[in-house]
Amino acid sequence: MNAIAFQDHELISRRVKVGNEWQTRTFPVVGGRLRIVHEANQSLSIQTEIIRLEADSVVVKASVQTDKGSFNGTGTAATQRDARLADALVELAETRAIARALRFGGIGVEFTGAEEVSHVPNGEVDTEAPPNRGYLHKDGNGNGNGKAKAPANGLATQAQVRALHALSRKAQYHEDDITNLIAPFEVSRFEDLPKEAASQLIGYMQQEVAQ
Repeated sequence: MNAIAFQDHELISRRVKVGNEWQTRTFPVVGGRLRIVHEANQSLSIQTEIIRLEADSVVVKASVQTDKGSFNGTGTAATQRDARLADALVELAETRAIARALRFGGIGVEFTGAEEVSHVPNGEVDTEAPPNRGYLHKDGNGNGNGKAKAPANGLATQAQVRALHALSRKAQYHEDDITNLIAPFEVSRFEDLPKEAASQLIGYMQQEVAQ
């Protein structure tokens, strides 16, 4: 599907930063993907499952069955990231999961969903992942000294990182899919995940690619 398949009211425009340059990009709302998939398929099933439910973060998996096959997507939401929608984390994570599953199914594959940038004010979306600050400790003046401080259980091993990259390729994750998947852990890349978190994600992704 391409941009023409979406109706004007199903698209929003946002200013995003690409490198050092601000550009205007288009993001479709999930309603547009749903309209298209309903119109394009005689048989359609959409099911969601809560993978993790905590006070400050939610992970939801969506499974979409269309005439073309079965497609899965994962959506996350967290109070720190989605403060403006903190009272609706489950709904937000579910919406993001459905949008990504539909995207994997061929509905607007080139577009990140509008709901995935809803937490960022217009003009502040940066398409390049920010440097990780989750494990930087500060000196007495409150300035980061540039040395990484690992959490108590240590960072993900090289073997875990390789497994995560391999599984993400098998699951056909795009860069923004990975960013949203690990966002609740306050990191921007697999290498900065704690060992325990990496292990949890490996288990989840193995289940996803096996289906």
